Amino acid sequence: MIIFSLNLRGGGSRAKRKRVGYHIRKGDVDICFIQETKLSGIEFSVVKEMWGDNQVEWSYLDANGALGGILTMWKKDLFNLVFCFRGEGFLGLCVEKEGKLIYFVNVYASCDITTRIRSWERLCEFKNNNSKGSWCIGGDFNSITSLEERIGISTRSYKREISSFKEFIENMELVDLPTIGGKFT
Repeated sequence: MIIFSLNLRGGGSRAKRKRVGYHIRKGDVDICFIQETKLSGIEFSVVKEMWGDNQVEWSYLDANGALGGILTMWKKDLFNLVFCFRGEGFLGLCVEKEGKLIYFVNVYASCDITTRIRSWERLCEFKNNNSKGSWCIGGDFNSITSLEERIGISTRSYKREISSFKEFIENMELVDLPTIGGKFT
């Protein structure tokens, strides 16, 4: 299964949406996580423009003014959608594929550390209060797990963030996959 994740930094431009669509088709993407759409009330025409055809399903979380916005798109008939869920800074799908439950979560975390930590706590609670299954969480966490991930920072200012993010990763039983391309992606 190929999953593509992108912080769009605004999806209002038709040219930008078409570029996204080009990469989705080129990569034969099955599921696409888009963060920072800066869009509300996303309609099929916008989704189709990004996906490239009408064989797509989607779920979205509206932007708040010119901030945020999350969109998850997936190939139609890829799996059976059980339900969608959402919270502050995340949008999720619970699906059934080949008799197994899978949770896909698209994250666009707040720049405010208190809000981020609250979102992570909600996701952990959600996981603990729902049926067992596999989890795939991607997106823009606005967090780091080591000081090497940020350039020119004070060690003291990021200790809480690093500790909290590592705790979230551990509690969710996640594996931090290596990135493809540049070191900072």
